[in-house]
Amino acid sequence: MLDLDKLPPLAEENPIGMIFTRFPELNVRQIARSMGINEALMQHYVNGVKRPSFDRAMEIERFLHKLGEELQKIEIK
Repeated sequence: MLDLDKLPPLAEENPIGMIFTRFPELNVRQIARSMGINEALMQHYVNGVKRPSFDRAMEIERFLHKLGEELQKIEIK
């Protein structure tokens, strides 16, 4: 019998998964490495298998914002 409680959440309920779906250019494994997060754990967050704590979710958000700021500094001459 299918245990509905063990299914991953819908995409709308998984903002981290939605980010990596919306921006496939982001490499989950490399983001995890750069942040010092276990790669398998980060993949679980992305897939909705596990949910990060509020603090961990904010850490991921801050890292992605910082990455965006760094990308904005790029100048190609």
